[in-house]
Amino acid sequence: MRRTLRKALALVIAVGIVALTPATALADVTRAELDAAQEKVREVSRRLEGRLTELDQSIGMQASYEERIHAIEQKLLDRQRDLVIMELQAKERASAMYMNAGGSSQDSLFNVQDISQVGARSAYLDSLSGQQRDVVNDLLFLQNDSKRLEAELERLVAEQADETLRLQDSSAEIYAELEIANNEYQVVYQQWEKQEAERRAREEAERQRAAAAASAAAAAASNHSSSGHVSPAGRTCPVAGANSFRDSWLEPRSGGRQHHGVDMIAAMGTPLVAAESGYIWSMSSHYLGGLGIYVRGNSGDIYYYAHLSAFASGLQQGLRVDRGQLIGYVGDTGNATGTPHLHLGYQPGGGPLTNPYQLMVKLCR
Repeated sequence: MRRTLRKALALVIAVGIVALTPATALADVTRAELDAAQEKVREVSRRLEGRLTELDQSIGMQASYEERIHAIEQKLLDRQRDLVIMELQAKERASAMYMNAGGSSQDSLFNVQDISQVGARSAYLDSLSGQQRDVVNDLLFLQNDSKRLEAELERLVAEQADETLRLQDSSAEIYAELEIANNEYQVVYQQWEKQEAERRAREEAERQRAAAAASAAAAAASNHSSSGHVSPAGRTCPVAGANSFRDSWLEPRSGGRQHHGVDMIAAMGTPLVAAESGYIWSMSSHYLGGLGIYVRGNSGDIYYYAHLSAFASGLQQGLRVDRGQLIGYVGDTGNATGTPHLHLGYQPGGGPLTNPYQLMVKLCR
């Protein structure tokens, strides 16, 4: 049910996704203008964090409805089976009573089409033995309980439908707001990227002309500049666009799992960049994580990017990457169908997975 809902939601939000390449050339973007544009998407991220909590609660309610509906459907099947068995037993008893009594008035139990009709004949019930009355009462209970379960099932299905509509509306609103903020940011960001690419090309040409190893190494250091906001620790936000996230560390997930990362909600196709300079440690495709990348930073920290829609062109295992360099795009592969986001796992020093929420707050807000 949840995957079906998410597929429907994906259709709602996918129609609004626009190409990220600016249609017209812009004037050069300054670092201050880039920082200002990024601050706008950070403000959206902070504002939407509470909405994400509500969204997760709504998804949880969907799962609860599914479980309750399944349980009632099973009970209803059990009641209907018991009712068929009890009716057959009652008819067998009535037939035996008819034969033993030589066609007495007790044969009317065999001819009744609806057992509730028998319940209305108090005089007839009074004439039955205790065991015979128990049969009739059991039939009445099973019939009434089946009707009660059918009514409860109908109510739950209606409530689930209402909750589904609320979930779809809330999700569409969140992604629409992210998409608007992201489109505005991408105009500035991509112009900055274009400038940075041109600058790096000029610097590379200068290094080649210098033809000296020492000067080439010094120039290479300046070439490792960031395309995004750089923190004092030499890292940058892995999502180069509007995003929002909350602390969901160790929250329960399907199959008895726990959440070991932070989910950064963003529009489909939003660029993803290396959080710090290092190299591509591994690239993967998994039924849960979808398309994934492990980046090992120069610090020894490992960053796991999951659910990507695509890898950046030319990306391969072992490739050196600069901080802020494009490595992929936000998607919903794996078990994230219909909910585009980056699942980020973080292993400081290559050790155990650690909650990355506070780090992302520092880098992305």
